[in-house]
Amino acid sequence: MTTCDMCGKEDDLLLVLVEEVEMNLCRNCSKFGKTLNPTKKISKTDHPKKIEEEYVEGTIENFSEIIKNKREKLGLSQKELARSLNEKESIVHKIETGHIEPNLDLARKIERFLGIKILKEYSVRYKKISSENKSFTIGDIIGNKKRTE
Repeated sequence: MTTCDMCGKEDDLLLVLVEEVEMNLCRNCSKFGKTLNPTKKISKTDHPKKIEEEYVEGTIENFSEIIKNKREKLGLSQKELARSLNEKESIVHKIETGHIEPNLDLARKIERFLGIKILKEYSVRYKKISSENKSFTIGDIIGNKKRTE
């Protein structure tokens, strides 16, 4: 058994065409498209999509506490850190409380200024989609990219 491309359920899968994209779906999710071969079930060995892998950079899980601890160790207030980074104090506060994640540029500025490491390279695996007209939907992107460590 393999996992459904739409809901993630482990089940016997059917090859289904959803918005011009071939997907491997469980019986429940197959109602959202046209079943291409109702008698053939997809197994791990004959999966029609190629799995690709790439590396992306992102923040580590506990970035907020690392930033706060280092700032406090240096004796800086949030206001002083914000001024040094040329950012608003409210942004520093939200980052330290974990309410927002800094974008890559800001994360790099924080790393350089505080002398810490909060960025990490992650492996992203996704199923390569082949489409006649090469157009994608948001569902293609969301449903086919899965972040792994």
